[in-house]
Amino acid sequence: MGDQVPDSDAEPVQPLPAGLEPDVAEWLEMGEAFAQADSASAVAEQPGNPLGGAVQEIDGAIAVGLTLIDFWFFNRVVGMGVRQPVTPATLAAVEDFYAGLGLRQGAIHVANGAQPADFPRLLAEGGWTQGGRWVKMWHDLASIDPVADGVRIERIGPEAREAYGDIVMTTFEMPDPVRPIATATVGRPGWSHYLGYEGDAAVAVAALYVRDGVGWLGFGGTLPEHRGKGWQTAMFLQRLADARSAGCRFAVTETGEETEKDPVNHSYRNMVRTGFKLGYARRNWYRLG
Repeated sequence: MGDQVPDSDAEPVQPLPAGLEPDVAEWLEMGEAFAQADSASAVAEQPGNPLGGAVQEIDGAIAVGLTLIDFWFFNRVVGMGVRQPVTPATLAAVEDFYAGLGLRQGAIHVANGAQPADFPRLLAEGGWTQGGRWVKMWHDLASIDPVADGVRIERIGPEAREAYGDIVMTTFEMPDPVRPIATATVGRPGWSHYLGYEGDAAVAVAALYVRDGVGWLGFGGTLPEHRGKGWQTAMFLQRLADARSAGCRFAVTETGEETEKDPVNHSYRNMVRTGFKLGYARRNWYRLG
């Protein structure tokens, strides 16, 4: 859940790569945004909302928050400048949302092609700090390799919710009190959740969220002692096939960018191996207290 947050001057919004279709560009952000929104809504609907889950649409973007733990990873804004240009009033609404929740940390993701081009300047003036980038990936679903023979992957329902949550908490190194971030959507419309088994033991997890003909892939993880066996490749292939069966036009996902300091991202390499294409590398902006 970590990320590098270097000090640097605000760069302008980067353009979209030539040839990236507008529909794909929009859903590279909004697929993630709507998945985050539905997850936060599921958390907020837990009896008594013990995690303090909250979600708000702000000028076409989605802001989510979690009051139980004030950490930027759970307080993020996705899709700003994608469907509507960002204005000072947009950023003021973001400030009001998080202030109203009593949260000081947060992250705003600045997509390539977001409007206006000086959107990062507005962030810098508001006290946000430019940080690292996440790569936004997409798959056209035209060609998908089959899952290897003998690999057991099961799509689960609420009866396996806690087994799924155990692996998510371990693989993502999340504190157990935030478990509903992973488990509250199990069995919820639009979601599919998966467990991968070695014998009778669940060792890997993944999730797929489908909305408006686009699949978002997230929560892919394997227990440390079972890594290097191809589990995440298999989970990607299973979810891609299921997204295509659900009528999706394409699928989207994201992960950290490979850099000089972090030259190997196995998640990114698994994505490329299973046919994902790079959309762009998206800049992240932070407020850390």
